[in-house]
Amino acid sequence: MTLTHLNASAATLTKNRTEDSISPFSGMCTTCVDGCIGMCEIGKSAYRGAEMIYPQPFGIITTASQKDYPVDLSHFTILGRAAGAWGIEEDSNRALFPAVDLETTIGADNGIRYKLPFTVAAMGSTNVAKNNWPGLAVGAAITGTGIAIGENVVGMDMDSRFADGKVISSSDLEWRVQLFREWQTDGYGEVFVQANVEDTMLGVQEYAIKKLGVKAVELKWGQGAKDIGGEVKIKDLAKAQELQKRGYVVLPNPSNHVVIEAFLT
Repeated sequence: MTLTHLNASAATLTKNRTEDSISPFSGMCTTCVDGCIGMCEIGKSAYRGAEMIYPQPFGIITTASQKDYPVDLSHFTILGRAAGAWGIEEDSNRALFPAVDLETTIGADNGIRYKLPFTVAAMGSTNVAKNNWPGLAVGAAITGTGIAIGENVVGMDMDSRFADGKVISSSDLEWRVQLFREWQTDGYGEVFVQANVEDTMLGVQEYAIKKLGVKAVELKWGQGAKDIGGEVKIKDLAKAQELQKRGYVVLPNPSNHVVIEAFLT
């Protein structure tokens, strides 16, 4: 059995020429023709490179795997029970769902109070994250739970200001924190600030704690959404060069005269 998906997908805007006749081992058309314009992922990758890895259109969608796994959670019946939980008194007039109390506290000392015991995963510097931040942040604040601001927000903010390599101002990060605070009620919940290697070098979490009053941070050790690190596409040469100065890996090299000339022409 192979779980390899075909080299054609709506996610990458690619297709096979022989849609009903595909080699299951490679995902290629059973007759790969010399001179084909390259509609499949292999063909497009030949002249578009790693760009074909990304779901299309980039920056405004979320996608899921097309693999048809032989086993999933729907094949299991999970019988769970609450251990060590104490219920309300056995009175049908009092044992009502509004009486359920899911409040919890995390952290040292008095900790951070949550009305509901979950945290919204980090939303970083991508367009999808920024465009949806108001709804997610306000929702988390009203609910009384936590939400994390993801990586690279400061580094990708072209309005950020630095002194001796450390951030001293970031309008984007400030906006995200303040939006949560505006809707936070009775001190419940918290807005976290995540940091990767570049954020750490720029002093993002120190700035968030000292200047923006953030009480919780998250250190990022790996990429949960995909095997590679978080990546974005840059269409502005000056921005690409500035990001390179801030310590980011930018490909192709925006400081190379050949790349500059190709971009300008």
